Amino acid sequence: MDIINPEFKELQRKPEELCSTVDLMRGELNEIKRMSSDTSRQTIWQFVIFTMTMAAVMLGGLKYQADVLRKEMDVRFEAQRLEMNVRFEAVKNQMRDMEKNIKNQMGVMEENILSRFEDLKQEVRTRRQ
Repeated sequence: MDIINPEFKELQRKPEELCSTVDLMRGELNEIKRMSSDTSRQTIWQFVIFTMTMAAVMLGGLKYQADVLRKEMDVRFEAQRLEMNVRFEAVKNQMRDMEKNIKNQMGVMEENILSRFEDLKQEVRTRRQ
C-alpha cells in the first residue's frame, strides 16, 4: 500500500500545486487587469489633455495671426486714408482755384459787357444828337 499511497499522495499534491499556481496566476491577472485599466484611463486623460492643449494652441495661434493681420490692415487703411485726404485736399484746392478763375473770368466778362454796354450807350447817344 505504500506504493499506491505515495502515488496517491503525489496525485493529491499536484492538484494543490495546480490550485496554488492558478491562484497565483489569478492574482497576477487581476494585477495586470488593474494596471491595464489604470494605463488605459491614464492614456485617455493624456489624450484629452493633449487635445485640449492643441485646441488652445490653435486658438491662440489664430488669435495672434488675426491680431497681426488686423494691425497690418489698420496700417494699410491708415496709409490709404491719409493718401485719400491728401488727394481730397488737392481736389479742394483745384476747385478753389477753378472758382477763383471762374470769378475772375466772370469779372472780366462783366467788365467787357459793361464796357460794351457803355460803348453802346455812347453810340446811341451820339446818333440821337
